[in-house]
Amino acid sequence: MWNSDVRYLDEAGLAAFDAMPPPEVKPHLLGDIDLIVERSTTYRAVGSNALTLVDRTADAAPQGPPAKPAYALFMRQRADESSFRACVRTLARRWSEFDGVLRVRMSLFEVPDMEAERKAGYPIKTHPTEQQYQATIEIVLSEREVGRDLLSDRVGVDWAGPIRTIHAYPVAACYTSVYAGRPTLVGLRGYAAHQAIGALGADNQTEPGLLEWMYGPVASDGTSGEGV
Repeated sequence: MWNSDVRYLDEAGLAAFDAMPPPEVKPHLLGDIDLIVERSTTYRAVGSNALTLVDRTADAAPQGPPAKPAYALFMRQRADESSFRACVRTLARRWSEFDGVLRVRMSLFEVPDMEAERKAGYPIKTHPTEQQYQATIEIVLSEREVGRDLLSDRVGVDWAGPIRTIHAYPVAACYTSVYAGRPTLVGLRGYAAHQAIGALGADNQTEPGLLEWMYGPVASDGTSGEGV
């Protein structure tokens, strides 16, 4: 499974993203999606429905294979939306209190808007309704064994009624291209360059002046959110 997670400060930020690139260019940007994925569904989480409950990883912009076991748990509802969302919120809160749980981020999805997808120029090859998810919780653990407790009686949440399906996807790698509104080194130069610079201690290659010369104003303040 491939997942692209984009967070916007507000609706204006989303609108600015949707407006680029210009109409004569966007078809080329999106035209090869069929070569990458057979089906793709865009989910939207708004306001407090997208929330990081705890982050003890000390790594705001992870790059590459995770240092600790990480999973994305995608969920489908069995009951009505209200009870499902209440259950997911409670699960996320309880998990965030467990020893050995380093990070918990919850997203409650709106129903996918296919008309908005069409207007944005994306090929419409969404998953059938019965295969769509209504929420996800991303977790990072200190060790794999901690995961055994997450759906045990210790949690104290009757989740089987509101939640029909939980699919747990191990995170093989994570690449952060933008953090806090600015590009990371991986976003500018790619993960291979990030690895090489870190391995060699080639700090000159991260200097803001050099990056601005290479990539223009977008890199004028250097890179964001990561060490190498």
